[in-house]
Amino acid sequence: MPAMSSPSDQTVGGASLIEQLKTGGFTAVLIGMAGMVARLLLSTEPGMTWGKAARHVMAAGIVAWMVDQGLHEVAMAQGLKTACLGIAGATATHLLDFVIAWVKARGQAEVDKVTSRTAKKKPTNARRKK
Repeated sequence: MPAMSSPSDQTVGGASLIEQLKTGGFTAVLIGMAGMVARLLLSTEPGMTWGKAARHVMAAGIVAWMVDQGLHEVAMAQGLKTACLGIAGATATHLLDFVIAWVKARGQAEVDKVTSRTAKKKPTNARRKK
C-alpha cells in the first residue's frame, strides 16, 4: 500500500500547493477580501446584514483571484498588481452586476434575433375549405 503524502508534497506545475498559495493565489484572495471589508466598513448602506456582508466578502475574494489569474503574465510593478487586486475586491459586487447584466442583454439580443426571424415568415394564404 503506497504511503500517504502530505499536502506539501503534492506538486502542481513543479511547485507544491502550499508554495503556490504562498506565491499569490491565497494572497490575492485575502487582498480582495480586505478591499471589500474596507468598503463595507466605510459604507452607510442601509439594510446590510452579516450574511450579506459575508457574501460580498466571499465574492470579492473570488473576483480578486480571477483578476490575479489574468495578471500573472502581465508585466507591471508588483505594487500596481496588488492595487488592482484590492480595487477588484472592493468593486466586486459592481463588477458581478455588470457581467450579469451584460450576459442577460446578450441573451435577450439572441432571443430577439430568433423571434424576429420567425415573425418575418409570411403566413400561408391557403384558404380553408368549408
